[in-house]
Amino acid sequence: MRGYEKYIQGVKSGKTITCSYIKQAIDRFEGLRAREDIYFDEDCVNEAVSFISNIKHFLGKSAGKHFILEPWQEFIVACLLGLKWKESGYRVCRETYIQIARKAGKDAFMAALAIYMMIVDGEASPEIACLGNSRDQARILFDYITNFSKSLDPKGSAIKAYRNYVKCPANNGVVKVFSADASKLDGLNVSMAVVDEYHEAKDRKLYDVMKSSMGMRTQPLMVVITTAGFNLESPCHDMYKLSLEVLSGVKNDDTFFPFLFQLDVDDDIEDENNWYKCQPNLGVTVSLDFMRGELVKMKNDATAEVGIKTKTFNMWCTSSMVWIQPEVVVQNMQGLRLEDYIGYTGVIGVDLGSVNDLTAVSLMIPMSDKKVFFNWSFLPEETYKNHPNKELYEKFIREGSLILTPGNVTDYDYISNKIREINEVVPVTDVYYDKWSATQWAIQMTEMGFNLTEFSQAIGNYNACTKEFQRLMLTNELVIDRSANFLWQMTCVTLKVDHNGNVKPQKTAWQTQKIDNIISCTTALGGWLKAGGCSNDFEIFIL
Repeated sequence: MRGYEKYIQGVKSGKTITCSYIKQAIDRFEGLRAREDIYFDEDCVNEAVSFISNIKHFLGKSAGKHFILEPWQEFIVACLLGLKWKESGYRVCRETYIQIARKAGKDAFMAALAIYMMIVDGEASPEIACLGNSRDQARILFDYITNFSKSLDPKGSAIKAYRNYVKCPANNGVVKVFSADASKLDGLNVSMAVVDEYHEAKDRKLYDVMKSSMGMRTQPLMVVITTAGFNLESPCHDMYKLSLEVLSGVKNDDTFFPFLFQLDVDDDIEDENNWYKCQPNLGVTVSLDFMRGELVKMKNDATAEVGIKTKTFNMWCTSSMVWIQPEVVVQNMQGLRLEDYIGYTGVIGVDLGSVNDLTAVSLMIPMSDKKVFFNWSFLPEETYKNHPNKELYEKFIREGSLILTPGNVTDYDYISNKIREINEVVPVTDVYYDKWSATQWAIQMTEMGFNLTEFSQAIGNYNACTKEFQRLMLTNELVIDRSANFLWQMTCVTLKVDHNGNVKPQKTAWQTQKIDNIISCTTALGGWLKAGGCSNDFEIFIL
């Protein structure tokens, strides 16, 4: 019995633990296989599975061993390659969305499938595209393809592996790597595209370009494989929602095959049996100890929660999963007056942002036992008039936390003058800013006598200050000037997490939500920490 049949039987019998969404995928597969206008090409599936078994792993404990597909992987192959239209003989599936937890071997799996499609599938001059949100990300999948190709043909007589592409001269097949920042994407004739980590994509441009390039192909295959994410306005989440609708039967599309390996709605994340639902390779490429460690880390470190839930447990974070809960933020807020801090010194963080949107300034007064923050936002008047947040912004304007500047772009003179006003009350020792599009403003501020220091927006640069800001917030060592503006912005924040575990504040949505003051706060704190963290440790005596 083939692996995919074992998987189906295992799920139906309850021996194989999986979620309701994979059960729906199995029901859908069997329903399509039973239709009169569709047949199941068992030989094609067996051929693909057999071909992949000739590939050898090159990493870790499996290095040198043959690639044997797991039953759940065989099931996906059976769905993608095995179902065909009786009339034409072409594959039913043209597009798939696979959402699965990290460390499930998704890159290796897709690389092996891509090589099969390049060499064996039968498409004339097959063109396989590896897609990522960055060049580096796209190359992860491509490097797997390169190394797998070498394991099949060590001498390179039949498969030619080059730096940016792999070629099979016998059928003129090729695998190429592309990224969202690629400048030349015209002239493509893609037969298969694999989009990796689609949850990080800000828009559909690269996806749509690749999809449109398949127009001349008889049976193209578009593959999206990703973990869950935390931007609910992303194109990936849109595809995730479509997947739910197709699996449940709300929408009908025979050509679209989704596979969602995730916890069910009411599942207890601490129940180890449930982990098999999001991680079908548990015990194969992922150990129980690793999952247990991730759970402990999530409980002990709130900065890690979003990253672990999305990547390890494959859970989309909702808007309620903000970085720091509102009730905690409120506990750190007080009605403050700048005049009460005469005699102290402070540092300023600036987020200039877009010229036609919010710009933020934060003053941090560091003390030995606490850090005091004042915050201001600036917005062009013309932008305000038609802004979707206009009603909300009116409230911020009334309380004084949002200042309108004339015209349709932010007048940076207002920013400079505000910092000068602050400096007259609380001397500013340093101003930290991101140099992007701020050159002239920085020159102006320097000429005014301020000490300006660049603070990069790179995630690694924000890791320490983001974690420290959270720590201070959770231990009530922050004092933040009370404003509805800052509280609202804190509800818009989740954490961006990279593959090294670095974190940085990030919006939970791309459009109407704003976190500019959170960036300016962490910029001020981060710059101060890098400079050595000298506090106002003295007491003020009033004579």
